[in-house]
Amino acid sequence: METFTATFVSHYAAMCFAREAKEQGIEVRLRPVPRALSSSCGTCATWMGSKWDLGLHDDVEGIWRKEGARWVNLWPQSQ
Repeated sequence: METFTATFVSHYAAMCFAREAKEQGIEVRLRPVPRALSSSCGTCATWMGSKWDLGLHDDVEGIWRKEGARWVNLWPQSQ
């Protein structure tokens, strides 16, 4: 299992993402965005799983996975 982090355009979007993920049975924690990622709203969601794509991309700024000391961008690929 890996840990994934999603950043958002607004705090409200982060709350909606967490609610929708929980409805799918995925435990999500809202927390401050790591400084290395920086974000518009300052709130991110983290979850553990075998896949990062939960199908919940509305208002998601980016999805990341940490590998050692660096962050790997998973979605969108252009970052």
